[in-house]
Amino acid sequence: MTSPRERAQLQAQLRQQQEALVRDLLPVLDALDRAEVHWRQVLAAQPVPSLAAAPPLGWWGRLRRWLAQRLAPAPAPALQSSTSLARSDDDGIRLIRDNLLEVLRGHGLEPFESLGLPFDPERMRALGQRPAAAGTPAGRVVEEAVRGYLWRQTLLREAQVLVAGP
Repeated sequence: MTSPRERAQLQAQLRQQQEALVRDLLPVLDALDRAEVHWRQVLAAQPVPSLAAAPPLGWWGRLRRWLAQRLAPAPAPALQSSTSLARSDDDGIRLIRDNLLEVLRGHGLEPFESLGLPFDPERMRALGQRPAAAGTPAGRVVEEAVRGYLWRQTLLREAQVLVAGP
């Protein structure tokens, strides 16, 4: 049998090991956050094909296009348009990130919001200032470079933010 003191020491060691594991997984969450932002930017930059841009075809042009479509080899089913591929990647990244975050939430990890809130030096680290946009009061967080997390109601990692300046 273990004494109450030994049991308390074992629990403290277990808690330290769990905290170390959660802390080691935070860079993975950060990478998934950056990947999600990247794919959103890719999707926002995708040009939308316009039918108005194509010149009108005469009967000979329409016949040539129809013949080319009928005689061309069928595209491989694995090939997708760049837009659908980017959307698929974005969905996959978001799903992986959400699943990982849900598992970590089950073990006591919680992200906290900082964007748009007043700067809190106890939970946030200011990386710099950015001129305040119209309607944004000075001292508010205008950009979150790295998300902050609480683990079992204690600060695990502070958020790294840019603050609106005067």
